[in-house]
Parts: sequence; structure tokens; C-alpha cells
Amino acid sequence: MNCGVERIESDERRVTALTLSTGDTITADTVLSSAGYAETMRLCGHAEEHVKPEDIGRLTFVESIALLDDLPQHLGHDATIVFFSDTDRFHYGPSEDCVDLRSGVVCCPSNYEGHDDMTEGVFRVTWLANADAWIGRDDAEYANQKARLLGPLRELGGRYIRDFADHVVFTDTFTPRTIERFTGHLNGAVYGSPIKRRDGRTHLENLFLCGTDQGFLGIIGALLSGITVANLHVLADR
Repeated sequence: MNCGVERIESDERRVTALTLSTGDTITADTVLSSAGYAETMRLCGHAEEHVKPEDIGRLTFVESIALLDDLPQHLGHDATIVFFSDTDRFHYGPSEDCVDLRSGVVCCPSNYEGHDDMTEGVFRVTWLANADAWIGRDDAEYANQKARLLGPLRELGGRYIRDFADHVVFTDTFTPRTIERFTGHLNGAVYGSPIKRRDGRTHLENLFLCGTDQGFLGIIGALLSGITVANLHVLADR
């Protein structure tokens, strides 16, 4: 636990060991990887032979969060989640600009039942994004891009909450760069590769994928994927 995997060692047929970020090595009869297909191949040192451009996911998001000094339901907005589109045709794909402001998801988790005793509320907006516009930018430009999202956040908040700007006490934003940093997923791809490997198999006979690149999406999907792959490839013969 709490150790990064630096390399997946193999004899070209099977995984022989995992080299950890601590420099230690561990072994196992079977290895399940939730890192993603392309990312797993990189860990194996086999990306050049096995990864095509279309294997790398592109769908990613920017999410801005405003912490409020009151619950949204007290300020005229009682929905927990709203999906919106300002165009007649919904555009679902990587944004041409750094963020696609035409559509998104508004979520107020503090509006769920049982949160009436909270003194602060959350107003969260998720927009489709373009990974290239965020990843690789210098720190100053990156910070400026994040700051420019405060305007759209306030404008959108004003649609749902009266005097929205007056109630904001803190804001924060995560981007494709944030996702890539903390998950290792290339391009900050939230749903992984568009090419799913349903059986979880890789070119190494004891290395299997689980998670979004195996086929199940979201939090529940990730849990089910791990269970499915473990049942199929680890526990079936026991």
C-alpha cells in the first residue's frame, strides 16, 4: 500500500516482478493493473510495440468548485444535480478550446437529504475540456487559465442561486493536468481508452487490466471491474 509502481518486470511472457518507487521489488503469481492500458504498457516498457494513438483516451474535464456560506437550498436552488446544454445539439467530445462552456453538470452535494445541519454549501460545475490546452503549460499561464474560469463559474452560479457571488467564500479548480498528476492517466482521460479490453487480457499471460480500460466506467464500474477480473482470472481455478 502507498507505494507507486515504477516498472513491471517481465521475461516477455510473464510478469516476473514489480519494482516500486521505494526501489523494492515484489512478486505475485497474477497482477491486476488499474493504471490503464497505455499506462500499463509504459510500465512494462512495451508501449512502442503495443500502444497505438487511438488507445489513448482524450475525454477529460475541468471542474470548478465554489464553497458557499449557506446551503444552496436556502438560496433558491434545491436540486442535487443538473445537466445543462445551451445549444440545441449537445456536443460530447474533447473541447476545441481549453473548456467547452456550452454544456456541463452542476452538482450541489450539500442538497442531499440529511445535510440540513451543515453551515456551508458546495456548488460544483464540470465542463468538457481539452487536455492539450492544460497539460504542458507553464505554471503562470496555467494559473491564469484557471483564474479565468471564475467568471463563467460566477455567471453559471447566478442562474441558479440568487446573489451567488456574495455567498462565495472559497473556490478551487481541477483540470486535466490535475487528473494526470494524481492518477497517471495520460491526457487526464477520465473514462480511459475508447478501446475496451473486455476480458482484461494483455500480451503477458499473468497481467490483466481492470478499471475503465477493461470496460466498466465510474466509481461503481471500477469496483465491479476489479471483482469481475479477479473472479475470471484469479479465483476461477481456486
